[in-house]
Amino acid sequence: MADENENQEQAEQAAAAAAGAAAPAANEEAAAAAAAAKAKKKKLIIFGVIGLVVIVGAVVGYMMYAKGAAEKAAKQAELEQTPEYKLQQQLKFKKENKPPVFIKMDEFTVNLPGRGGEHYLQASMVLRTADSSTDGRIKDFLPIIRDRVILVLSSRTMQELSTVEGKNAMAREIALVINSIIEPQLTAIFILQQQPGTAELQNLERIGAMPQSTTAGEKLSQTAVQAAAQFWKVSEMDLPVQQVLFDKFVMQ
Repeated sequence: MADENENQEQAEQAAAAAAGAAAPAANEEAAAAAAAAKAKKKKLIIFGVIGLVVIVGAVVGYMMYAKGAAEKAAKQAELEQTPEYKLQQQLKFKKENKPPVFIKMDEFTVNLPGRGGEHYLQASMVLRTADSSTDGRIKDFLPIIRDRVILVLSSRTMQELSTVEGKNAMAREIALVINSIIEPQLTAIFILQQQPGTAELQNLERIGAMPQSTTAGEKLSQTAVQAAAQFWKVSEMDLPVQQVLFDKFVMQ
């Protein structure tokens, strides 16, 4: 009986010793798990901060790129509106020796001033242009163009139009009128470089190829004046409408 009690005590002591040994191990495992969880959380926070910085940097970079691209596009658009740029492009086009584009216009019928009763002119014309884009610009301003062309046609007498020189002079005026509508700055440069006299300027004002202020001594356009003085010589072939060709010309 005594032996049994002794054995039981030894078993209880061993169990207590084992439990005592297991408790620190469990505590160590719990501490390790907590440390691992804390480290993992710290890593997640670091990765989250890095990801946020990357996203913010990408957004800021894109915004700066978009702003720079917009400013560059705006500057390019502004540059393309200057007469110097347009003249450069047209001279470049001319150097490429591309064939002209011809635009057919509807027939015009106008009364002609003169003695000996009423007279009229029936005329149809073809416009020689530098490129196909001129056709679109002419269509955009077609009502104004037709009105101005009718004004030029009806301003001539039969006597004036009975000569080759008279027809050619009118054809040049029609080209100037159309160019002044679809490309006013470049046309102004061309006219300034021709150094027209007062009477010629007044006639150009009358047909709408020049502003009314020209013969009053006011500056037509500082940009046009500078371009006329500093840049290339502009000829009829540098203008959008290079020439007016008549394919029907009947006077009665």
